[in-house]
Amino acid sequence: MQKSTKRVLGVAGICVVAAASGYVGAGLSSGSESGGVGGPQGSFIDDIKDRGELRVGVAIAAPMTVQGADGTLGGPNLIPLRALADQLGVELKPVAAEWKNIVAGLQADRYDFAANLDYTVERSLAIQFTDPVYEYQAVYVVKADSPHTTAEQIRADGGAVATAQGSAPEKAVQETGLTVMPVDNYSNALSALQAGRVIAEFADLPTAEAQTLADPSLKIVVPNPPIYSASAAYGIPADTDTRSLQIINIAIERARESGQLARAYADVDYHEIDDLGDLVKK
Repeated sequence: MQKSTKRVLGVAGICVVAAASGYVGAGLSSGSESGGVGGPQGSFIDDIKDRGELRVGVAIAAPMTVQGADGTLGGPNLIPLRALADQLGVELKPVAAEWKNIVAGLQADRYDFAANLDYTVERSLAIQFTDPVYEYQAVYVVKADSPHTTAEQIRADGGAVATAQGSAPEKAVQETGLTVMPVDNYSNALSALQAGRVIAEFADLPTAEAQTLADPSLKIVVPNPPIYSASAAYGIPADTDTRSLQIINIAIERARESGQLARAYADVDYHEIDDLGDLVKK
């Protein structure tokens, strides 16, 4: 994905529209490519309403998905689903997950949505995806005193790189030939970097920004050309019906265009990849 095409997509106030068939791209100019199969039309949404709660699996990738000091799961990525839950008159119920098992949890009906999930072919064979909520590029995080300022230098070093096991960036960085240390989450990947067990962490841009903003002893190295770029959406069960998928996609589109997501990103100091300033290793 080229830098010129990257933009942070905005969100919130939702107008849930019941439509006859197809997906959001068929009725709007959003360019949606998601589709659905499933059983009776509207049954996925009806099940959520009957249950009285919209369950969402959340693996931590700050600032998009976070866990508060009291254990509460949240973050900007949940804003469209919270608005959808409000429109349906149900409670939003975040459920803790990890990247290595978030898809399995969706398949096991532990939750209705898997939050902040990248499009991959492997995942699409097991589940469906909604329209994207935002797009990003994966980057390296290094110590500020690291000699490495480019992805090529990191690769030439021969040292290990840490990343979150089961995350989409993990497979991409493995394909570069680097020695990869997979760990349970990005917090542990950062700990490995700080302890000197690896020379870099490979993470999604939002996570990397949150880490470097919190710790000035860290910097970002942006691979050029990109090693991994993605659209982050919600994962939903493979048999979700088309009408329910359309309702969800319209909710995302309305949230995206309202500007609430963009404001939420600004609140957590999230920037596009060509606007990182001093966060970049020089």
